[in-house]
Amino acid sequence: MRKYDKRNKIYFGIVLVASLILIIIFSFFIAKVIKNGKIEYFIDKGSILYDKDKNLIKLESESVLKIKWNDEYYLMEDKNMYLLGTNSIIYNPSKDIMQLYGKYYEVTSGGEDNVIVYEDETVVRTTESKFLKIADRKYLIIDPVIKTENGSLNTKNYLIVELDKMGNATLINNEVNLKTFEPTTIITSNFTFDIANEQLTISDQIIDLKKIIGSTNEYVKPEDKPSDGEDDNSSDNNTGNNDGNTSEGGNNEGQTGGDNNNDDENIDDIIDKTKTTSIISVNPSVGNISIDYVIYDPLNEYESVFVEVRDDNNTLVSIGYFDKMNTNFIITGLKANITYNLTFKYVYYREGVRVEEKFDEASVTVGKPSISLRVDKVTSKTIYYTVLLDKDYSLDTLTVNLVSDLEDGSQIKLYNTFDSNTLANKESVSGSFNYSNIGQFATLYINNVKFSGYPIDIDAKYKVVMK
Repeated sequence: MRKYDKRNKIYFGIVLVASLILIIIFSFFIAKVIKNGKIEYFIDKGSILYDKDKNLIKLESESVLKIKWNDEYYLMEDKNMYLLGTNSIIYNPSKDIMQLYGKYYEVTSGGEDNVIVYEDETVVRTTESKFLKIADRKYLIIDPVIKTENGSLNTKNYLIVELDKMGNATLINNEVNLKTFEPTTIITSNFTFDIANEQLTISDQIIDLKKIIGSTNEYVKPEDKPSDGEDDNSSDNNTGNNDGNTSEGGNNEGQTGGDNNNDDENIDDIIDKTKTTSIISVNPSVGNISIDYVIYDPLNEYESVFVEVRDDNNTLVSIGYFDKMNTNFIITGLKANITYNLTFKYVYYREGVRVEEKFDEASVTVGKPSISLRVDKVTSKTIYYTVLLDKDYSLDTLTVNLVSDLEDGSQIKLYNTFDSNTLANKESVSGSFNYSNIGQFATLYINNVKFSGYPIDIDAKYKVVMK
């Protein structure tokens, strides 16, 4: 019989332990695959989400969200599969909720020492005010009011903020896709967010967000930069999230529909930093899209710089030509509550051949006015109501209707129409309905809303119990 010496025993011991470790790892892997394979979330039709490349997806049918073995989410819509990454942010506009999948860190007034960790599935209403860190240099803001301090952004419900290492940011939701090239502050109903410095202010408390799971942000405040003679690695390479190609010049002979930006020092600073023809921001409003841009053209070689505007059916709506001497262009005459795809191009000649190149693109939803309805007083013969208007937009027309089912099976229908003269520059308008008979319930609702000649679908109703 063969005897094993001490060395062989040690060797076999090591092999046995390694085999056990491999078996445990493999068993864990198999268990995880089985567990993840059983997890499914049903996502409503009309929900809005983003794939790993930040492309916006609007679901045309109910879909299923699943988890891969590596904890990444993917979504199945009919025969289409979308890869979403380790976090999935889903906006359900019909229910006014955000569905969050994956791991999130909610930052509260308690600061970096009082962070609430969300895991797996979390549902948040868009009427709430929340600030969440998703990952290194990536955040989610949820609030009914979201705007920038300089007025370049005015949106609501949610905003995804993703920084590059130099402190520039991409700001995304279903209404806007905006790039920042200078320090920007977000203001909501409850807090402010200094993006480049990654600082959150709640109730006068300043919270250093870099301390929450860390940060690779290399942005340095100008006053904190090294003085002359010292190393400064953040001066000339601050190009932000610019996907455009470096311009070699051009002669822009197009027409502009925008206004010249008088902030020459700011634009000069952007030009100096980017050295490219760039789209700085794209900001939708009701009926319009405002575009801030820089055309860097030192050699006067461009024939034109322009934007192609297509609707959600990919139909070409218009072409707008940028003026090199301006920095803002406004696309007008757009329908409200429609998503438009913008493709930015320039044209130049290379060895006598006309070349047309795309340097950026964006997808934005033109907004609609915020209009609501309330009932102020109810008597036995009259209902008094108020329509709360969006003061930033003067409507062409608006109708308030009253409908009530009577006990004999008939129906009472009344309406009041307000014209542009009544609605102009108003924050609210009031009216009343007089009646001699009314049912148990009465419903007031708004329709026939028009802005700049285009109809707008407004979901504003108020149900009253009469008796």
